[in-house]
Amino acid sequence: MSVPPEIYLDMDGVCVDFIGAAMKTQGYNADLMLEAWREEHPGSLYPEPLMDKTATEFFTHSNMHASEFWADLVPYYWFEHLFEELGRLGHVVFLTAPTGAPGCVSGKLEWLINHFGSDFTDFIFTRHKDRLAHPNAYLVDDMPFNIEPFNARNGVGILFPQIWNELSHIEDPVPHVITTLEAAILRHQ
Repeated sequence: MSVPPEIYLDMDGVCVDFIGAAMKTQGYNADLMLEAWREEHPGSLYPEPLMDKTATEFFTHSNMHASEFWADLVPYYWFEHLFEELGRLGHVVFLTAPTGAPGCVSGKLEWLINHFGSDFTDFIFTRHKDRLAHPNAYLVDDMPFNIEPFNARNGVGILFPQIWNELSHIEDPVPHVITTLEAAILRHQ
């Protein structure tokens, strides 16, 4: 009996618009900032020339400490389609890194419960995503710094296209991810 692939799915930047919400809660016009980021700094992890604060100041802002910030994150328009397609290929588990914000884990858990019900248990909160790597494990994540160590531990990382990574030129991320994942699963069977 073969075990279905374990597909670890990142939340922030893949399923939910964390960056847009972080910009809005800090007073930025997210649509304008994201457009400028896409045009002027594609592939840049953080476009400091566009911002009036450092990456550390931006990502640790006090407006993102409350659980409500995390619980209210808006899913990307592609989220349901992505989740459905991944579920067709294997067992999907949300694998998300908590920040140092006091309400991060409780807010992300609330988000998952709101979308999947109180008996939903397919999630793991850890900054150490690479420790879950094994030959039948596939990580879908928007951050290269999560993909590389996952691959190094014999997992298979699939970089999710976003304006802040090397796949910023891909406009429709779901077909790219599904095609890449299907090919990786076939290679590892």
